[in-house]
Amino acid sequence: MKVVPTLLTDTASILLLASQPKEQGLLTKILSATGCNLQVASSMAEAEHIISHTSIDLLVADYDQQIQTMEMNGRMAFENFLMRFSTLPASRWVNGRARILLLAERRSREELATIFSQSYTSNIVAKTHDLSPEELIITVGKIIHNDIFGIEKYLCYGATPVAYEVSSSLQKDPLLHALSDYASAIGINKRIISAVAGVADELLMNAIYNAPIYPNGVRPYASQSRTIPVELKPEETCFFAFASDGTQFVISVRDRFGSLTPEKIRVYLARCFAMGHDQIEQKQGGAGMGFYFIMENLNKLIVNISPGRGTEFIGIIDISGTYRDYIEKFKSFHIFVG
Repeated sequence: MKVVPTLLTDTASILLLASQPKEQGLLTKILSATGCNLQVASSMAEAEHIISHTSIDLLVADYDQQIQTMEMNGRMAFENFLMRFSTLPASRWVNGRARILLLAERRSREELATIFSQSYTSNIVAKTHDLSPEELIITVGKIIHNDIFGIEKYLCYGATPVAYEVSSSLQKDPLLHALSDYASAIGINKRIISAVAGVADELLMNAIYNAPIYPNGVRPYASQSRTIPVELKPEETCFFAFASDGTQFVISVRDRFGSLTPEKIRVYLARCFAMGHDQIEQKQGGAGMGFYFIMENLNKLIVNISPGRGTEFIGIIDISGTYRDYIEKFKSFHIFVG
């Protein structure tokens, strides 16, 4: 068992669970940069021991290593461990219960359906040969500091977003043209632009038609056909932004309501990745496939929720390589509640 000292005593606590020495060393360096108190375990037994003696705010666990190194019933044991940990109280640094950040390689649809069906699933970082230190540090920072909104966090310093306030569904087409023109001007592959525009279309329609909600729970536009224009009241407008820093293309849509719940997101994704007969939710105003479409066309999906104040969807696409590089990238997924 190894304890990594930090200079700060009054800060959040992180437990890293990773069994391979090389990856453990790399992750230790990255997580130490957050300034949090960091402890490291090489096995689930070591992690259990640390948790029984120390208050931990965030568990960072290598999902693949734990699954691969255990016996046939190991998956269930690990998932039970994660479930128990997610019920533990966190310190004042983290709002509510302890959090879990999983590092995972590309999973099958069946495995993704299982992962998303778990209540502890909120943060999954794609684990590749070029694991992103920036994504890990940003994710830990958002959890610890409860500062969740804004696409600037995912862009290198100096990149300036293009931002709009949206008050009508009739603005959608001009906004999508503006996005496409911006992306074309910086030389992004046309097929990637098409994917980005499709995601933006879905997010804008959700924010305009589905997000507005009255205090009595009525959603005034949700059952309305999306072919019928909607003019939003000043208190119902949403916000659309996009930007690039040369390696990533980032889009954001934020509403003013924050009525979406993490549970709802997980239900949609688990249902869609299961690919069963119930993957399409039959309802007016949408087919329930929106989240699946969004997830399939992004490299990273971030959902920031402040109940009663706003929900922000941030979509990130890697533009540093070819179109094939983009479609073969592993996916990251995050839900933050502030």
